[in-house]
Order: sequence, then structure tokens, then C-alpha cells
Amino acid sequence: MDIVTLHGKYDIYKENALPQRRFKYNKLNEVLQKHLHKKNFNFLYCGYSFEKRPINLLKYGSGPTTVLIMSQMHGNEPVSTLALTDVMNFMESEEELNHIIKEKITVYVLALVNPDGNEKNDRRNAQGIDINRDAKSLISPEAVFLTKVVKEINPNFVLNLHDEELYYMTKPLLLQTAIAMLAPECEISPKALKARSNAMKLISCISQTLEPIAKNRIARYDDVYTPEAFGDTFISNGISSVLIEAGSSEGDKERCFARKTVFCAILTALEAVANSSYDFFSEDIYQNLPLNIRYKSFDLKLKNLEIKSEYGSYRVDLGIRRIKPTFNDEDFTDDFTDYRIVNIGKLDNYGALKTFDASEFCLKGNYSDIYIGKKSDFTIINNFGIEKECQSLLL
Repeated sequence: MDIVTLHGKYDIYKENALPQRRFKYNKLNEVLQKHLHKKNFNFLYCGYSFEKRPINLLKYGSGPTTVLIMSQMHGNEPVSTLALTDVMNFMESEEELNHIIKEKITVYVLALVNPDGNEKNDRRNAQGIDINRDAKSLISPEAVFLTKVVKEINPNFVLNLHDEELYYMTKPLLLQTAIAMLAPECEISPKALKARSNAMKLISCISQTLEPIAKNRIARYDDVYTPEAFGDTFISNGISSVLIEAGSSEGDKERCFARKTVFCAILTALEAVANSSYDFFSEDIYQNLPLNIRYKSFDLKLKNLEIKSEYGSYRVDLGIRRIKPTFNDEDFTDDFTDYRIVNIGKLDNYGALKTFDASEFCLKGNYSDIYIGKKSDFTIINNFGIEKECQSLLL
């Protein structure tokens, strides 16, 4: 299917029972039960989280190639799970692509690997364990269950769905990343190298297909070998694992665009696997994707603001960023709305989600009111007496 057409049809398949980024386990379970009731998806069996919430394994299709789609090993990364529910709606449609997928692939779905983390909006499970760093130790019951599933179904491909922090950007253009992907590194062996090659080719196919809608906002992660991670473990065992991370867009609090983009990415991947078209794409396309970096950026950069004082006037840039009221670096910044000044000076080498040219404005107030940690509750004013609240510039 043409990606622009698919993108345009997205609202038909969007799961309206889950309109917001954050949801509770019971609400997602209602959606999964709806699909089971329609009998296009079959319930195979379930594992249990540490707090005994069921983790359901569903099956769709009957093709010879097997694909596992797994989402939300990290509990505070729900956008890709939402995209997966949208895909499940598509897979119950009469679209031609859906019939191809159903005939050529057997799709296994783990829609929420970390239900306990989801309930408390935490990356880690109820034991405080990062499930995606537990592939070797297998301390968490979630990791044990995931390992069991993969051993039993032996998938050809795994689509490993995640979300990423607000400030990730593509380098060198410094555009906010809409979707980032990775073919994880692996141990050196013929089966691992072949699996990774197929993962890179599949990402090449996805990225080229999505470019008309994502427009230079597709990136790849730096591929440092992480043997305790599931993706690296899968590829080392000869399973082509593709990491797909939903990014963000300025002003898109619910990450609707990223959700739609991941929806398109999943279906593009399934189509490419179904007809083996990924094999015609070069690994070089993947290698040449811009790097995805967590840039030293601000939510708002005020450029060339004049500060007047009895000691003289001067102009500075102000970098304003929301801060986390918690001590947990793994919390997502865009869950909070406490904006503060975090840098003052000439800030040309820093990115920003928004930039405001304040060269016609000066601070309304005293120079001592501007300092690191200051709330964004100050006002700027121009020569015509027009005032702007800094907070309004962030909206």
C-alpha cells in the first residue's frame, strides 16, 4: 500500500477507546478482549507480571514467516502500544495488505510486556528492574516469560516497540525525531550477522517508505553492543530484531503524529516481511540514516533579549526547559510543566523546540530577576508597550 494513502486512512483505524497517551492496564485489556471476541486474533496463553497482572500472547494469521510484535517493556513508553492497537484494528479490515499479511505471516502480539510499570508510569517493573536489561539475569518474571515466548515461537523477526524522550533530535539537522530505529549489535557468528543484516535491510525499507510523511525526522541509534538487552540477545541468537521508538513533535503532547508514524512503520515492516521486499534494500540506507541524539536543547530559546539595569544594558539568550520534580532521570520530561531558565548567555550552539526572536523586546523587571532556576513567569515588553508573558510563548 502507498504510504501516503495509508497515512491518510489512519483515522479509520485509530483505536478511539485509547485516545490519550497514558492509559491503565484494564482499559488496554478491554481493547484486547474486543479483538479476541471478533476471533481474528487468538489467545494462546499468558504470563504474569510481578504483581500478577496477565501478559497476554495473541496470535494472528497462519503464514510460514513468524513475526513477534512486542511493546512497552518500559512502562512509561505507551505511544507505541497505542500504535499497535491501531495496527490491530487495521488487521481486522478488508484491506488487500491485510489479506497478504494474514496469508504470508503468523504474527504474535505482546501488547504490554510491563503492565506494572505502566500502572505507575515507570520505566521499570514493580521490582525496580529494567526488563530490557534483564535478558541474561532473568530476575523479573516478565523477562522470564518473554524468553519463554521467544524460545517457543522462534520468530524470524521481532519488532521491539518503545518511546523516547522529548529532546531527541536528528543529527546534523537537529530536527525533532519522529521515529528512531536500530538493528542492535550482536555477537559475531554467521547466524547473528545474517539476522542483523536482515534487520538493517528492513529498517532501510521502513525509513525510505516513511520519508514522505516523516520528512527528515527518521533517525537511527548508535549501535553499541548491549548483551544484557533483549534486542541484542535476539540478534545474537539469529532472530532479526528491529527496535522502533516513537519520537515526538513540538506542541504534540499526546504524540499523535509519532503514534501515526509508528502505525505506518509496523504495517510497512509487515508488508516487507510478507513479500520479502526488504531484501532488495541496501544496508547502506540504514547506515546513512542521521544519528538520533539527546541534544542539549531547550523547550524555548529567547534570542537577543535586552536586559536593562542601572549598571548598563546588555543582550542575552535565555534557554528555558521544563524540569522534573522527581529524582528519577528515567521519567519523561514532557509529563511535567514546570518551566525554568536553565542557561543564560550566547546560546547559538544549543537546539530548541521553539525559538523566539526577542531583539525588539526587553525584560520587564530587574536584571536580578533573571537567574538559573527562575520560573518562566516573567514578562518582556517592546518599545510600543506590547507585553508578552514568557509562559505564553511556551504554549
